Amino acid sequence: MLLHDAALSYLHFTFAFILVGALAAEAFVLRLPVDGRVARLLLRIDLFYGISAVGVIAAGVARVFWGVKGADFYGAQPFFWAKMATFAIIGVISIAPTRKFIAWVKQFGKDATFAVTEADAKSVRRLVMIELHLLALVPLFAALMARGIGG
Repeated sequence: MLLHDAALSYLHFTFAFILVGALAAEAFVLRLPVDGRVARLLLRIDLFYGISAVGVIAAGVARVFWGVKGADFYGAQPFFWAKMATFAIIGVISIAPTRKFIAWVKQFGKDATFAVTEADAKSVRRLVMIELHLLALVPLFAALMARGIGG
């Protein structure tokens, strides 16, 4: 059972690291002037971000229901719920950048001279930075939750 739990933990962390890397890459790339090539790159990075988010959720659910601590432990932990709420807020915020990336790629497909304004790119980058800052709370909540603090 411990090896099984360790494997679930490994998957959960691996997807989380990919998620953080993808989000940081989006923030970095959004500093560049956004042309068609950059817009397509942002959309590909966002795909990795989305897939890793699904992986984090799937591995996390598996840990809750099939891990050593079990659903009763997690359900009673307020920091588990703080972690879930923070992740949900990040997910809701992430909708806007994804929609922008899709719209930009479509625009460049229709009009090669289309230009993303610096203000538009900055507003999307601001949302990505908010996501990254909120994401910094998730490991704190996880550490508190794992030790049963607050429960």
